[in-house]
Amino acid sequence: MKAEQNLGWQKICSALLALAVIWTSGVSKSAMAAGQTDPKVILEKAEVIRNPTGDYTVEVELADTKDGKTDKRNYETLVKGRDKALVKFITPRSESGTRVLMSGPDMYVFVPTSAKPVRISANQKLTGNAAYGDIARLSFIGNYSAKYKALEKVGGKDSHVLELDSIPDRPVTYDKIEYWVDAKTMRPVKVVYMTQSGKAIREGTFEDFGDVFGLERPRTFILKNLLKSGHLTKLKFKNPQQKSFPALMFEKQNLGRN
Repeated sequence: MKAEQNLGWQKICSALLALAVIWTSGVSKSAMAAGQTDPKVILEKAEVIRNPTGDYTVEVELADTKDGKTDKRNYETLVKGRDKALVKFITPRSESGTRVLMSGPDMYVFVPTSAKPVRISANQKLTGNAAYGDIARLSFIGNYSAKYKALEKVGGKDSHVLELDSIPDRPVTYDKIEYWVDAKTMRPVKVVYMTQSGKAIREGTFEDFGDVFGLERPRTFILKNLLKSGHLTKLKFKNPQQKSFPALMFEKQNLGRN
């Protein structure tokens, strides 16, 4: 009888110990049951969906709504790999001819009335809630380190939550990001952009998924200002086309010629 009791207590203690290990590891049991919890793998899969790899061009319609008024602008973004992008300003006419170049860790803006390109930061404001880095479609891979935080329900579905911290000397738009990724499909769900101190300033949601280059990708990104109620910026990505671009297009000295 004593032997049976001892065996029972041993099983209970083993179960409690296993539960404690799960709790103290920072990853919930439900997260483990959902499958992959390697933050690098999750980030890679989500980014493949969020941003196509290779060379392509996409039209960007921006609508910024604040205080009941909406301001609309149009851009064309040319992307080469994950670290090169060229943004052409289309409308309003007063800004037509302006170019923004991202090449590796460097970013420049060229205005037709200026003699040469000027170095800028990816986190500089473009218009509304959008920064230059939002239009250039900066990749999170290579620019942020990732840590697994939790598994949460979003819209009734399990989502992995990643904590992203900016890597020094990289062209990042925000210092810290919380990134929600659908646990089943690995689709990006939403992001919360934060300052270095951890203060949340913007929330972005990925919407209107449709076929883009053979994968279901978000075609609309909505940015909500968390510091000013009712201020929304909507980015619609339209007419994507796979094209091959020469490396010369993404060199600073050629900005005024593109």
